[in-house]
Amino acid sequence: MAEDMITYVAVGKDVKDCKSILSWALENNGGSRICIIRVHKPTKLFPLVRSLMTERKVRERLKTGTQNMHAIMEEYLQFCEQKGVHAQMLTIEMDSIKKGILKLIYRHGIRKLVIGSKSANYYKRKVELGSKKAKYVCKTAPVSCQVQVICKGHLIFTREASAADTGTGQSNLNRSWSGPLVYNNRGGSPVSECSDFSKLRSFSVGSNRTTALAALVAPLPERSKELSSPTSPGGSSYSAGSPTTAFETTLSSWNDRKCEALQYSRSLSPPAAWDYSRSSSTLELAPLVLQQSPGLISGSSNISTSSNGVHNVVQDRSLEEQLQQALAALKKEALVRQRAERYMIDAIRRAQDAENQRDICIEELRISKEQETSLKSQIAELQKERDEFQMERDHALKEAEGLKRKAEGSNGQMFELPEFSLSKIADATQGFNESQKIGQGGYGNIYIGCLQTEVAIKMLHSQGSQGSQEFQMEVGVLGQLRHPNLVKLIGSCPEAFALIYEYLPNGSLEDRLKCKDKSPPLSWQTRLRIAIELCSVLVYLHSSTQLHTIVHGDLKPANILLDSNFVCKLSDFGICRVLSRDQTSSDSVTLSYNTVPKGTLPYLDPEFLQSGILTVKSDVYSFGIILLQLLTGKSPPYSIVDEVNFALLADNFESLLDPSAGRWPFEVAQPLAKLALLCSHKNRRRRPDLGSGVLEELESLRDLTGGS
Repeated sequence: MAEDMITYVAVGKDVKDCKSILSWALENNGGSRICIIRVHKPTKLFPLVRSLMTERKVRERLKTGTQNMHAIMEEYLQFCEQKGVHAQMLTIEMDSIKKGILKLIYRHGIRKLVIGSKSANYYKRKVELGSKKAKYVCKTAPVSCQVQVICKGHLIFTREASAADTGTGQSNLNRSWSGPLVYNNRGGSPVSECSDFSKLRSFSVGSNRTTALAALVAPLPERSKELSSPTSPGGSSYSAGSPTTAFETTLSSWNDRKCEALQYSRSLSPPAAWDYSRSSSTLELAPLVLQQSPGLISGSSNISTSSNGVHNVVQDRSLEEQLQQALAALKKEALVRQRAERYMIDAIRRAQDAENQRDICIEELRISKEQETSLKSQIAELQKERDEFQMERDHALKEAEGLKRKAEGSNGQMFELPEFSLSKIADATQGFNESQKIGQGGYGNIYIGCLQTEVAIKMLHSQGSQGSQEFQMEVGVLGQLRHPNLVKLIGSCPEAFALIYEYLPNGSLEDRLKCKDKSPPLSWQTRLRIAIELCSVLVYLHSSTQLHTIVHGDLKPANILLDSNFVCKLSDFGICRVLSRDQTSSDSVTLSYNTVPKGTLPYLDPEFLQSGILTVKSDVYSFGIILLQLLTGKSPPYSIVDEVNFALLADNFESLLDPSAGRWPFEVAQPLAKLALLCSHKNRRRRPDLGSGVLEELESLRDLTGGS
């Protein structure tokens, strides 16, 4: 489709108001295509304001302006789509909207333009343009472009394209545009607006000197229009096709009064000191004109005629006074504007300081609220832990007291545990020297010492109630129970929460399975014997013939110690639980205790971890994992249950056996693995009772190999 069949619609950022303009164009486009044009004014930041802002805020403000422009154009395009018209989009970024529209007209050869106007007199049905933008476009647009002005959805003005320019319109459309046009007072050809006074040298000021003078004083503010005549020299009123400036009209009135300017030189070169970049420089323009042509104002000046060169002296005091009054008014207004600008810049700076201070206060308040929330959460957790520790400590004391009463009732006597002073155990460990330390963990440190014989001294943490609770539990359990496979508690030091045990030189089962300190590996015979001994002591603790049942709760190789003959000794009863049985209850009643899950993965019972209910079957699960670890030597034993199950089903179990233990008899290893899998079943109801079948099965496997 030809270029002249495109209707260009100028819109602004007020989408609601401009939709009426776009709607009118869509309804009256006569089948031509629609192209939406918009001049985007970039976000302006004064240098002082910009210096007070961070680079991030500057980028965000500029980016926000661009995003808003794209969103507005997208809304216009969607509006056209809703009307069933596929519109094009054309944008330009300039500080002046009206100059941007004019630049688009010249750049793209626009032949038909629809533009909006806010006319205050629309309801009076007066055809006049209330918008300076519409006036400017109608006045300065090329004559080949038809301009239609819309106000509130109605056509109020049309500037038709000139038929005389039809032949040359295409060439005019393709020419480059350098700015709005200024016409001379005779309605002649337009010349480009000049923002640099040095370019005025090329103007010819022969007979028609008013043209050069009009170009010189053209940048004066519109307030100077008060001095001009409301009509052109020909007496015609304002027309969009033949625009005239205020000062050109004034100069024409001078000609009507038979006055002409003094003879000027062929080229005007203003002083280099002129500064046209600031608005206040307009005040300096007229005085400089007077300096360049003093004869124009002086009553005794010579005024030349343009027709025959005859010079007459004309005195015009009235014009001089009017010009001086205008200059004084302009100077006063400039001073007011400068003062207002300083006030504005100072207000912007104070507002920016206040905004920065507000942002700082908001950030500090946010951080304070976050810290307050975090502290409240921590305090709540600490209070909860304190209450739990307090309850567990009270329960442990009651259990220890119950064991004490049970021992008194059954034997008529109690095991007397000697108590040692802090200075005594300090001397025994050489002041708790690092060289005497043989173990370290979350519970505290273990030192080797000498109290008539070699002993192991465990120093529990004294902070909070945890150390006190573990101390009371160990003393209450190990101080009253005796079994060949229980570690022997020799004494205690309540002052330092210290426990004194018999010294076991071969360390823990965990260290021996890892061959720590290059110790020889345990043979399969020793491992089978350790399994039997561990099962025996667990049966003793779980015995239902007593009124109390003890659940260890933290069964793992690190808590199984070995003496010089690799005899198993179960230790670390700090988190064990004493389950009391009512005398009227039958043995079939399953005892349990609801508590916070504690222990070590992967030896911890999955059901206990999920529900918090501790029973003797929790120890059975840990015992099954230890049996699998004795067979395979895998440490840590994560996913060991699934691996052994898969190997047994694939008839490849021998590949999982620990080769460092020697050659396991298959008739022993396979039944032992199946027994271990049964003990470590995820459902505690499927786990066997250690005293009714497991211990006998282990002893039968030992007898099968000829062991004792």
